[in-house]
Amino acid sequence: MTSQKLPERRPKLIDLNLLPLELQPRKVSKLSIGLVILTIVLACLIVPFIFMKANVDAECKPLQEEHDQLKTELNALYAIKRDADALQAQIDAAESKLAAIKQDYETFQDNLLLWAEIIEEIDEVIPGKKVTLQSITQKQFDITLKGTATKDDYAWDFITDLENSPYFSGVKTTKWAVTGAGVSFTMIATLSGGGE
Repeated sequence: MTSQKLPERRPKLIDLNLLPLELQPRKVSKLSIGLVILTIVLACLIVPFIFMKANVDAECKPLQEEHDQLKTELNALYAIKRDADALQAQIDAAESKLAAIKQDYETFQDNLLLWAEIIEEIDEVIPGKKVTLQSITQKQFDITLKGTATKDDYAWDFITDLENSPYFSGVKTTKWAVTGAGVSFTMIATLSGGGE
């Protein structure tokens, strides 16, 4: 068998402290030393964080001031926007009224009677001096003609010519009286597009 060599044992430390145990300094435990070292390491780790926080605070201060200034400007813009929205609402209301007025005006233009043309048409269909008109009145699309004719044939010719005119859709008599000088009449001529 082979002989194995046993590891050498270190000799025990000799305590040269000759003081009695009560007067000897207390031995520090390994745990206490570990806690002290850990505390020192943690303290060394915290110091860079303190410097970093001071740096961040220094960099954040101008940004915070800029943020506050932008917030103030934004609040001012919100106030202007409220005023602008109120004005836009007024503009929209005015534009809708304008559109309604334009629509009404177009309707008015479509229904506008060109009186010069109508009077000229009536004048053209009067058979010479045989028919005399005393009054022309208008109520909506009805034109009332009052006049006299030297003969009732001339009055009937006048009525027929009015009915054949493109300006009128129909003619009806409301008064017909034969007099010694001819015929006295009242008739209502309806404008085209206005009734029948």
